[in-house]
Amino acid sequence: MSAAMKLSISPGRVNFLVISLLVTLHLSLTTASIQRYFGSKTAYELIHPPPEIVIEDEFNSVQVGTFSCLAAHSSAVMRHGARYPGLEDVETISKIHNEIKDKLTIDKFQELKEWTNSFPRNDDKILMALGEDEHIHLGQRTARRLRSLFVDEDMENFRFLVSSKQRTQESGNAYYEGFLQALVGDTEEGDMDSELSDETLRFHERCQKYIRTVDKNKTAIKEFFKFRSGKEMTNILKKVSSKLGIPENLLKTENLRTMYLVCGYETALYQSSPWCSLFDEEDFKVLEYLSDLKHYYKNGPGHKITGVQSCPLVTDIFTTMDDAIEAMETEVDEEDLNGYILGNFYFGHAETIGPLYTALGLFNDTLPPTADNYEQQSSRLFRTSEILPFSANLMLILYECDQNDELLTESEAADETRETSQYMLRLYVNEKLMKIPGCEDFTCLYSHVRKRFVDLISCNFSQVCDYNDRPRDEL
Repeated sequence: MSAAMKLSISPGRVNFLVISLLVTLHLSLTTASIQRYFGSKTAYELIHPPPEIVIEDEFNSVQVGTFSCLAAHSSAVMRHGARYPGLEDVETISKIHNEIKDKLTIDKFQELKEWTNSFPRNDDKILMALGEDEHIHLGQRTARRLRSLFVDEDMENFRFLVSSKQRTQESGNAYYEGFLQALVGDTEEGDMDSELSDETLRFHERCQKYIRTVDKNKTAIKEFFKFRSGKEMTNILKKVSSKLGIPENLLKTENLRTMYLVCGYETALYQSSPWCSLFDEEDFKVLEYLSDLKHYYKNGPGHKITGVQSCPLVTDIFTTMDDAIEAMETEVDEEDLNGYILGNFYFGHAETIGPLYTALGLFNDTLPPTADNYEQQSSRLFRTSEILPFSANLMLILYECDQNDELLTESEAADETRETSQYMLRLYVNEKLMKIPGCEDFTCLYSHVRKRFVDLISCNFSQVCDYNDRPRDEL
């Protein structure tokens, strides 16, 4: 831009630019301050921003003592990407809006008064474009971090499992697209060849003990209902009613949760929402805790059966790794590696990955969250915004490790009884390295981990999920 053009900008235009910049900055700060509190409706990259640079082969090798290890197999379980709200939430928020819009007389809520429901009226909770992007990026990052394991391999050595829901299938397709882009630079390989497996990914619909004692039993989430009608939620109701200038009895505490959810959905989709303006940061923390209570007692450690029912998934993961080890142990040359799955990718739901966390012993707080200990739970491990957002993911990487003779002492090299090879395991949750429960270090012997979870690997699903109107000992 020339100097003459710069001088031609009027003071009014300068003021407009300054105001626009301040508004944009305010919106970004507002989004940044509340993005951590949307519970399981949090957009993945808002809470887990991807690195600017993904290091190629970052996960491919690791040194464990005198053993040099290379990745030999990866199994990843992923929740579907960001989705639209279901029919019940769409209809409920429209009813709430109709109740309050004509009673809004305060100018600062004009945007809320003129709000229109832009969500599709569907009951299948279809994937947003944002959800597709989340999985494209996940696929790209996984392929780059394990490039040496995956590159130049036949696609028959990869396995993709999806549930019967559109959102998991579309998430899988998006992941596959990003995966291929990172490996071969294009997607000319065609569509993803996937397996449909509700038995593995929607086990919560097949486990009668879980359905009867938890899913369809309101007392199983009694802490959620108790907190929803408790003092913290009642205080928010009074604050919101006062802000809007409406009678306190016009809204109920359960309406607050719907308004909070729509705030989350619209922030994921549009980066802002007029519904968010009704709450301050402390309100969001309370509403997040309400969401966490529901997930803790429905999809988390609150009841034993919730984790146990995931055994078909746990079995499938470990059986695939067993097969990989057997293939490596018996190989004569690379031509004989028939049936060796290098990458095992599952696309499920919050009801898939939450119970899996529980089965593995992850995010299990010493002090369980209840309706009465909100203040003590500020540092809880089970925070769904962090651990169970859209596109939440868990990855186990199996490593083949060989003794590095250069690192051995003279006495170690002379010891003919020493082990010369081992198989190790590492766990990544939402792309961050975590210790596997029961392991002292981040890299753990596969045999040790398998032994720890052997009851889940060998479980009889029909037996553990059998329900014959016995006393409800899960609650």
